[in-house]
Amino acid sequence: MPDRSKIEELLLRAGYSAKAVKLYVSKVNVGSIEKPDVSVSYTGLPCGDTITFYLKLENGVIKDAKFEYKGCVGTACSGSALTSLIIGKGVEEAWKITEEDVLRELDGLPESHCAELAVNALRKALQKLKVKVGSEQEKLS
Repeated sequence: MPDRSKIEELLLRAGYSAKAVKLYVSKVNVGSIEKPDVSVSYTGLPCGDTITFYLKLENGVIKDAKFEYKGCVGTACSGSALTSLIIGKGVEEAWKITEEDVLRELDGLPESHCAELAVNALRKALQKLKVKVGSEQEKLS
């Protein structure tokens, strides 16, 4: 396996920004959360990459966010950037994050569908969370 500096060099030559490469090699927020408030997997088309988000909330604020992925470097970078953007934000604020916000956070990506994949997965997780919270509130009524 090539050493870290060779990987970084190859990714930079492939068109990834220095910021995206740093997120990728550092594996920022890659992993899972034990007992998350919500977890959801999403597979993008046409690439087939899959991303799974794990979110932990406290008083309606995202306190922790992690992800696992099966796919390309762009998907990994997008997941890292998006989880970094949403930690500390309320659910409604996180919902407003767009593909363009992720791309701006990464200083762009050579694969344009990866940021969209991450945002779609996040929105699916937030929808699931909304349904879960609504069901729990009904039980209390």
